[in-house]
Amino acid sequence: MLKGWWNSLKKQEAVAITFINSVGIVVRLFTALGSAKLFAFFLGASGMAIMGNLRNALASLDAFSSFGFSNGIVQFVATHKKDKIQIQRFINTLLSFMLLVLLIFSIGIILFRTALNTYLFDNLLSMQSLFIIIAFTFPLQVVNGIFVALLTGLEQFIKLIYLNIIGNVVGLVLSVFLVYYYQLFGALIGVCVSPALLFFISYYWVRKELNLQWEPFQISLIKPLFSYSLMTLYTAVVSPLVFLWIRQIIIQQAGLDEAGYWEGIQRISGIYMLFISTLVFSYFLPKLSAAEEIVNKKRWIKQYLLQILPLFGLGLLLLYFIKNQIISLVLNDSFLPMSNYILWQLIGDFIKSFALIFGLLFFTQRLVVAYLLTETLFFATFYYFAQSWIVTLGVEGATKAYALAYIVYALVLVVFFSWYFSRVKFKNKK
Repeated sequence: MLKGWWNSLKKQEAVAITFINSVGIVVRLFTALGSAKLFAFFLGASGMAIMGNLRNALASLDAFSSFGFSNGIVQFVATHKKDKIQIQRFINTLLSFMLLVLLIFSIGIILFRTALNTYLFDNLLSMQSLFIIIAFTFPLQVVNGIFVALLTGLEQFIKLIYLNIIGNVVGLVLSVFLVYYYQLFGALIGVCVSPALLFFISYYWVRKELNLQWEPFQISLIKPLFSYSLMTLYTAVVSPLVFLWIRQIIIQQAGLDEAGYWEGIQRISGIYMLFISTLVFSYFLPKLSAAEEIVNKKRWIKQYLLQILPLFGLGLLLLYFIKNQIISLVLNDSFLPMSNYILWQLIGDFIKSFALIFGLLFFTQRLVVAYLLTETLFFATFYYFAQSWIVTLGVEGATKAYALAYIVYALVLVVFFSWYFSRVKFKNKK
């Protein structure tokens, strides 16, 4: 019955996409709210700051060790969807390559666990055993990401929805258990273990689609992935590192609690940014990719700027006026001091939402060099002003730097793509 209903729904593409996104967002919102309340209650601001450091470090490690292959995997599988033998050879070769890479990373984590503990926790904690756990769990997380990209390329939407729901629910339940019994150490273990558990589910589903087996390594099969992954990998690695460095500066200059307030701001920001980022990447990205003419691309950009962005801006304005209630709901009253800093975060996120639609054009037009330069400009601006202003303004300096960096970034994108569209239009006339 469910499959028959889904088959009829798939015929209405827009409805199906909206439904998929809605289910994923609702589940993520409820579990994000639950975990945020849990961590705020049991760990407080200082514990949140330490967890933020670990999350950023794992995000960078995941991206770096996986080479940001996800988008390339999706594209390859979708292109060869009717040729299961080719996909099978491709995935088996990729897994052979990744297992070797992950083995090297795991050994490195174990060998350098003392240095990693000092770097992440700044001698505030000694949790070297945590890094042994990471060495065994993060490879499962990376391979799970490969399997998710594979299922996405095969358009296994129902399985992806189930995986999303299971992942978020299991993560929340596991976090409740670990935090209740082991406090901060349990919370950190949950951050490492929860994503890895999904490997066993995704592996089971992939095995039903393909015959996974060891095959002779053929670098030519996966070589194209490196060109697709460059842009994704750059941001996925650099972004968490910049946030980690800024959080470390806040800890050193303003204290652990202040860093916890900043992490609380990032948590709330991550929740409401789900609405706009999911819509942009699930709906407008394919529309811009399919639009071959510049005039059609401009039409989709105009629709986003005039119809979607104002509604999101109104939502942010409402959030500002009820910020204390939101902070108490998502976290708890001990985080209310962060309401003094949230205005600049909201401004920065609104400008970020404006820039998102232009940022997609880097991918649809494959403008690799321009993407790397503009991303570098943003991160450099953010870090430079953050480290300068945190000394005198504390957390407010970090949020102001964030807003300023996105204003500069957005202006550069508008100027660049105005020039780019004019150049393409001139070439087409010739």
